Amino acid sequence: MNKSMNENNLNAEQFEQLQTLYIETIVDSMSMEDLQVYVTNDMEDFCNSLSEKELINEINYTLDETMLEEFITTIRGQSS
Repeated sequence: MNKSMNENNLNAEQFEQLQTLYIETIVDSMSMEDLQVYVTNDMEDFCNSLSEKELINEINYTLDETMLEEFITTIRGQSS
């Protein structure tokens, strides 16, 4: 007899493995365009949750101060 999905009672390690298999399967099935759209949407959601200061810190951490300055210069319409 098959157990219903609610009766699997996975332990923490098994649950993590289930998550990994699910994620890998979804990602493997996506085209490059789908992946780009997904990541763009995810990054937009993430950045929308940040304050200006947090976004500046994130850019400094992820990229660097030079790239941040280039972004700000571009936004202000000045040439480097």
